[in-house]
Amino acid sequence: MTALDPQIDGASDEEFRALCARASEDDRYDFTENQLFARYARGRVVVTRYISRRGKFGLVMIVVGLAIWVYALKVDWGITLVTGIAITLGGVAQVGTGVVTRRDPAAREPVTRWLGKWLGVEAEPRLLRAPSLAHAGLEYAPPRVNALVIVERDLLVDLLLKNGAHEQLNALIVSENGYPAALNAEAQRQLDERSDLKIIALHDATEAGIQMLSRLETSKRLTLTERAIVDVGLFAADAGQLEEIAAAYPASHFTQVPVDALSFSTLLAGLKGVLRGAITLAGGVYADEDVPSLNTERAA
Repeated sequence: MTALDPQIDGASDEEFRALCARASEDDRYDFTENQLFARYARGRVVVTRYISRRGKFGLVMIVVGLAIWVYALKVDWGITLVTGIAITLGGVAQVGTGVVTRRDPAAREPVTRWLGKWLGVEAEPRLLRAPSLAHAGLEYAPPRVNALVIVERDLLVDLLLKNGAHEQLNALIVSENGYPAALNAEAQRQLDERSDLKIIALHDATEAGIQMLSRLETSKRLTLTERAIVDVGLFAADAGQLEEIAAAYPASHFTQVPVDALSFSTLLAGLKGVLRGAITLAGGVYADEDVPSLNTERAA
């Protein structure tokens, strides 16, 4: 049974499977809808040019100026002609600065629609749709804990844990909401016993994400007062340095980018780099030479 009709949807089942495979990095990792969209949106930035109100006013000035020119050439070659020339040139300047170029990411609607149809027919086993580790225990705690990674959204916990980031980072991974509860309790125990535990905050490049650090400092779920927190969440300034984001989002939208617009391998590389001393997520990414998705992009 076919989920997608190329004539109606603009994509076939095979093309959608290929998109999911790229989002999961050749079916190696679980992935989120944000990662799926970001992979689809690469190279699809929409450029729109339009005339602003200033430009439209400039067009009116040109028409009026030319009309005065015509009148002056027939009747008065003096100040009237000079006025017509001035108005026309002013209109040209207004038009020149009134043409606006707007860049937007690709529309998300096709991906949402494809998912709606696809999941109604066959499930995508590696797609994370909602947090599902609420009852997880300490099986997701590494044998040796070197760091505590606190993420903004619960689904980011699932993305990192289900792909084994806790083992590769030797880190406890929880959300600022205290999810999952068992890991949050273990995180508090580690905080009570260790003053050397490195604490990393990871968030989206949104207004809510940027405010995460202040929320953590007054959090009642974990005792973080007077603890140093390394804020390596995604910021607009970092977004432009990351090829995966720059290819999918224009600069005007960098304050709206979710951190899981990055592929899992890139996100993991960034966190590894931070644990080695990088002070930003982008710095951590480029400090790690083994980032398959970025290496592929550069080779292309």
